[in-house]
Amino acid sequence: MKTLIAPMCVLALAGCASTDGKQQDAATSSDKSGVESRRLAEAAFEEAGGTLNLVFNAEGNWVKITAKGTAAMADDTPAGRETGLMIATMRAKQTVAEFLSSEVGSSKTMTRIAKSNSRTYQSTDSTNPVESLENDDDDAAMSQPGGSEESRHAQRLASTLTERIRDNSSAILKSVYVSQRSFDGERVTVELTASRESVTAARQLSRMMRGAMQ
Repeated sequence: MKTLIAPMCVLALAGCASTDGKQQDAATSSDKSGVESRRLAEAAFEEAGGTLNLVFNAEGNWVKITAKGTAAMADDTPAGRETGLMIATMRAKQTVAEFLSSEVGSSKTMTRIAKSNSRTYQSTDSTNPVESLENDDDDAAMSQPGGSEESRHAQRLASTLTERIRDNSSAILKSVYVSQRSFDGERVTVELTASRESVTAARQLSRMMRGAMQ
């Protein structure tokens, strides 16, 4: 039972933080001058264990990280489903851990973030939705010179964003929670999410637990 208390508290606190965030978004939505800053960009990465998506804003702040893991079920029984969910969850968490430990500072990651920034915030059509870059040829993009001011700005934002993620990597990994799970035939898929709200909730919970132990 004790093992369930901490995750449940994290989710409860994250829900409260998320509500506050939504209220703040609603307040800023009336500010016509902040349209660009409220738009979000997304970059997708294929890791060994699954797919990871990074959502960020125009200021170079990460907003949300999601990762999916899949696993086969030995049989369609409660025990088989539970085992499949556990394995899929472990793979999704491994995807997040690998990204944070070795991929976030790579040139490929930097290039993909810069391209996503350019497409989302420097597009002439501001009504375009968030674009996923998982099919882009990053190697080709890396070989192109970035001489324009827009390109340099995108590269600076990518550098700032990845540095902020590295600084919060431990907190991000500790704050991930199961945001979605689904069963499709003999396979199960689990999605893990870490957001700025869940990091705040995890830190609040940690302070509460330290205070209770004193």
